[in-house]
Amino acid sequence: MSPTSTSEAGPPVGGSSDNPGSAKPARVAGPWLGFGIDAVLGIVLLLVASTLLITPLVVSATLSQPPGTPADDVMQAILPELTVAAIFAMLVAAAATWALRGRTMRGELPRMALRPAMTWAVLAAVGIQAFAQLIDALLRSIDAPLAPSNVEPIVALIRQWPLLAWLMIVVVGPFAEELLFRHVLLRRFAVAGRAFAGLVATSALFALVHELGQGAERGLAGWLAILAVYLVMGMGFGLVYVRTGRFWAAFVAHAVCNAVALSLMAFST
Repeated sequence: MSPTSTSEAGPPVGGSSDNPGSAKPARVAGPWLGFGIDAVLGIVLLLVASTLLITPLVVSATLSQPPGTPADDVMQAILPELTVAAIFAMLVAAAATWALRGRTMRGELPRMALRPAMTWAVLAAVGIQAFAQLIDALLRSIDAPLAPSNVEPIVALIRQWPLLAWLMIVVVGPFAEELLFRHVLLRRFAVAGRAFAGLVATSALFALVHELGQGAERGLAGWLAILAVYLVMGMGFGLVYVRTGRFWAAFVAHAVCNAVALSLMAFST
């Protein structure tokens, strides 16, 4: 979970992109093919890890229930466990993709000094969460509140294991997602001098991974609204990464954003 790196003390961030002293991103080979390979590898690893971690939970829960118990009831009974397993699956996929593809990626990004980088991270987190709350308030005014698919699993996790919920949502989840989406996928574009294209591509993938296949339950308009919020969140975290050149700044932005959201969710349940 903590691969070695040449940047910032002890992060799982590898490669030379975190080395200080670079005046501008190095021009390397076009990023699209590499991005495609990285993305497919990450998604395949996520599916494999999810299957290996979640299947035993479902089988065990099914066998422990009376015959004929509806599948939805079985899943609801183990929703907190499934949530933890899903987050760990993302961590496994991200770490493996970084180890296989990101660790040896060539190219450097200039690094901002630590204190202003962390200031950027916190300000971005507050701004991103304020945007999400504003959109939710506007949609509630027309009786169409945002309904991300992860709200129910997170609420179930908070109710059963509050401390574990904070660890998974504020630390493990942001760590895994920033490692994959920003420090592997976005970095490939940034070191090639194509940061804007990378922001769009990786943020779109970030949104789809969170909400793919959820449109039927929420309607097209509601699904697109949620995707738009995740797209803005992905671009916000990506801007922090590109602007500061620091994995940990992107992680802090994501962690603070999730901490604010989790606090609001905990007080409202």
